[in-house]
Amino acid sequence: MKDWITLILWIVMGIGFIGASIALYGRYRTLPAFLTGPNVCKLEAGGCQVLFRTPNAALLGVPNSALAVIYYPFLAIGLFFHFPLWTLLVASSVAFGMTIWLAWILLRDKLECRICWTGHVSNALIWLILFTTLAGK
Repeated sequence: MKDWITLILWIVMGIGFIGASIALYGRYRTLPAFLTGPNVCKLEAGGCQVLFRTPNAALLGVPNSALAVIYYPFLAIGLFFHFPLWTLLVASSVAFGMTIWLAWILLRDKLECRICWTGHVSNALIWLILFTTLAGK
């Protein structure tokens, strides 16, 4: 993998990890509106954490954000120790599949969640980088 692509991947993983950490915090505490968006904060008693407590925020029974807090370091470890790219692509494909579903729900319900979109864009970029890199080999 080219150095500049690897650098972009590291940056995107870092941004995704920060977003996931904030979302996990938001599951248990109130986040300020600038992190989620004013439409989310109007959902339940002015609490911006409400979106992170819905059933969709735990698709596999565990909070999605908790899975992401594990996922991004897994990718970082895999990248650092040169795991086969297909292994990282499989993991990112699962995350990308969840991203597509959750992004569709946000769009369908007209929910503005900046933290959510940070994770979704990160997942999409990671998948795209890994897919194009693997396809180019």
